[in-house]
Amino acid sequence: MSASSAGPAFRTLLVPVDGSPLSDKAVAAAIEFARPLHAKIIAVSVAEPYPDCLEPVTEDFDAKAMANARGRVMRAEQAIRQAGLDCDGVAVRSFEPHQEIVETAARLRCDAIFMGIHGGNPVGSFFFGSQAQKVLAHSTVPVMLLR
Repeated sequence: MSASSAGPAFRTLLVPVDGSPLSDKAVAAAIEFARPLHAKIIAVSVAEPYPDCLEPVTEDFDAKAMANARGRVMRAEQAIRQAGLDCDGVAVRSFEPHQEIVETAARLRCDAIFMGIHGGNPVGSFFFGSQAQKVLAHSTVPVMLLR
C-alpha cells in the first residue's frame, strides 16, 4: 500500500481553547491523537471584543479579553509541550469565533480541528456550542467534537 492510499496525514492539529473543562478535554484528546503521529498542535483562543453598540464600556474590556485569551493559549501550550509535542499558540480578536477558527485552520494548514461542544459558563455554553456547530458546517478539514 502506498503512502498516498494510506489515508489522510495528520501533521498539524488546531485546538480552540476557552478555558473550560471541555476545552481541556479537547487539548488532551488532541495530544493523545498527535503523540503517535508526532503531529504539531496549534492552540487558538478567540477574544470576543465588546460590541460598540453597547457603549459606554471601560477601555480595559478588550485588553482584558485578549489577556485572558493569551493566558488560555499559554496554558494549552504548556500541556502540549509537557507531552513532548511541538506547538504554537494564537490569540485573536473576532466577533465571529467560528469564522476565525476555520480561517486559522486554513491559514496555518491544519489537518484537523479538535474542540469541545460547550464553553465555560451557561451563556458561553450556549454560544460556544453554536460556534462548534458553525465550525463543523464550514470547516474543510475533519472536526472532532468532544462532550
